[in-house]
Amino acid sequence: MASLRLQSKERLKKLTLSAMFTALITVGAFIQIPIMTVPFTMQFLFTNLAGILLGVKYGTLSLVLYLVLGLAGVPLFTKGGGIGYVLQPTFGYLIGFALGAVAAAFICRKGRYSYQRLIIAGVVNLIIVYVCGMLYFSLLMKFYFGKPQDAMWVLVNLCLIFLPMDTVWCFVSAVVAKRILPILYKNDPSQMLRISTVYELKCKVLSGGEITEREARRLKRVNLNALCNAADEIRERFMKNTFDLCSIVNAKNGGCGEDCKFCAQAACYGCKDRGELISKEDYDKAYSSARSEGLNAISAVTAGKVISEKDLNVMIEIYKAYDGEEVERCVSHGLLGKDQLRKLKECGVTRVHNNLEASHDYFPKLCTTHTHDQKLQTIRAAKEEGFKVCSGGIIGTGESMNDRIKLALELRKEGVFSVPVNILIPKAGTPLENAKPLSYEEIRRTFAIFRFIMPSTFIRPAAGRRELADKGRKLFRSGANAAITGDFLTAKGVEVSEDIAMLKELGFEIK
Repeated sequence: MASLRLQSKERLKKLTLSAMFTALITVGAFIQIPIMTVPFTMQFLFTNLAGILLGVKYGTLSLVLYLVLGLAGVPLFTKGGGIGYVLQPTFGYLIGFALGAVAAAFICRKGRYSYQRLIIAGVVNLIIVYVCGMLYFSLLMKFYFGKPQDAMWVLVNLCLIFLPMDTVWCFVSAVVAKRILPILYKNDPSQMLRISTVYELKCKVLSGGEITEREARRLKRVNLNALCNAADEIRERFMKNTFDLCSIVNAKNGGCGEDCKFCAQAACYGCKDRGELISKEDYDKAYSSARSEGLNAISAVTAGKVISEKDLNVMIEIYKAYDGEEVERCVSHGLLGKDQLRKLKECGVTRVHNNLEASHDYFPKLCTTHTHDQKLQTIRAAKEEGFKVCSGGIIGTGESMNDRIKLALELRKEGVFSVPVNILIPKAGTPLENAKPLSYEEIRRTFAIFRFIMPSTFIRPAAGRRELADKGRKLFRSGANAAITGDFLTAKGVEVSEDIAMLKELGFEIK
C-alpha cells in the first residue's frame, strides 16, 4: 500500500507540472516581443520545455489541455477563441507546438540531456512547428479565404523575422532545461524521465505485482544507475542479504555431439576427444573443498545431450556417499527423464541444472541438435520430482535485449530456483569466436531487468564474470545475489577466497 501511495504521489507531481506548463503556454501567448511590425510570443519556448522536461505523455498533455480549453471558449486559452479558432491562420502553429513537443520528448527519451541533444530537440521541434503552421496557413488561405498566399512573401517573413528569434529560444530552452532539471528531479537530474519509469515499475514489483514484457522493455532505455539501485532494493526486499554460492566439478568433458554455437566442447567444432568420467577420489576432493569453504552446493557437470545409463549409475554411487551432508549436491547431466531423476532423488541429490540458454524464438540460432522444448520437459520433470531447478542462459551471442527479456519471462513462468547467466567468452573454432563483447553497462542492465522480472529468484553470474574489471562486484549491486565460484569447464573463474572476501565486504551472508 505504501508503494502504491508513492506511485500515486509521483503521478500527481507530473499532472501538477503539466498544469503548470499549460499556464506558462497561456502566459507565453500574451508576452509579445515587437520585432519590426510583427508581435512575437514566447509560446515556443514553453512548449519546447514541456516536451523536454515532462516527456511525451505529460508534455503532450499540457498542450492538449491548452487546446481543449481554448476550443471550449475558456478565456485566456487561445485568447478565448472557442471552436472558431480553428479558422485562425495561427491554429496550425498550435498543432505544430503539440507535435513538436512530442518530437523533442522523443529525442530526449534516453535521458541524455547534453546541451547538444537539447538544442537538436529544439531545432527539430521548430521545424515541425513551422511546417505545420505554414502548411495550415497556406491551405486555409487558399481553400477557405480564397486568397492564395505568395510563397516568397511567406518565406521572407519566416526567415527574416520569426525563425531567427525562435532559433534563439532553442538555445534558451537548453540552458533553462539544464538549470531546472536538478530542481525538479533531485535524485538524478540528467535522467529524470527514465527515473520516473524505474520508480513506477519498482513500486509495482515491491507491492507484489509482476511486470509485463512491455513494461520490461521500457527498462531498456532508463538511467542505468537508477535501474541498478532499484533492482538492488528489490533484491533486498524479497531475498534479504542471503547469497547462494556454488561451484562446479567437471565430471566428464569434451566430444559432445551437440552443436551449441558457443561451446568449445562440441565435436563438430574440433573437440573430438572425450574425457573420462570423474573418479570418486576426484569428486571427494572437490566436495571436501566446497564443504571447507562454506559453499551452498557443488554441481557435477557432464558434457553431452544426456548422460549414459552406465555413467549415471556410477555417479549415483558417488552421490550416495554424501547423503545428509550440508553441501547440496547438484547435477547437470543433460536432458534427464523422469526415471533418471527419480534415481538421483533417491540418492540425495537436491538440485538439477539445465540451462534454457535463450528464449524459445532465439534458441534455434544457437543449437539445432536438440530443442528448447526438450529442455523445458527436463525442467518441468525435475520440478515435479521436487528438485530445486537451476536454469538460465548465455548473453552476448548476438541476441537482443528483447530476447533476454523473453528468456527471463519464460524462467519466471517455470518458477526456477536459480538463474545462472553466462557471459559469452568467445572460443576459437566456434561460430561465435568473433562475437563482439558486451559492454559492462549492458551486462549490468540485463541483470537488473532480470531482477525486476524475478524478484524472489537467485540470479547468478556464471562464466565470464572473471573477465569483468571488478569480478562482478557491480552485478551484486544490480540485483544479483548468487554466483558460481572457482573454475568452469573450459574457462578460469574467480578464486573462492576472493569471492568470499568480496561478498562479506558487500554485506552478503552465505547460508
